[in-house]
Amino acid sequence: MSNGKTIGLGLLILGIVLIIAYGLFQGFEEIMQTLDPLSGLFIGFIIIGFIILITSIIIEQREDTKKTMKDIKKEDLEP
Repeated sequence: MSNGKTIGLGLLILGIVLIIAYGLFQGFEEIMQTLDPLSGLFIGFIIIGFIILITSIIIEQREDTKKTMKDIKKEDLEP
């Protein structure tokens, strides 16, 4: 797994775990009433992790496509 995917997945999981733990600690009803900076930070971890994960997957797919196109013979691409 590349560094981008590892960091993105780690931040995504960390954010989800922290927001769930904080929600259990404070009570879901209280969190829904006020969104304090700490829970905003946890949601930020989730969003940033998701963006990094999706971006690294897209970049990896493009690199794999280019590599595959180099390996395919030109005769195989013609009808």
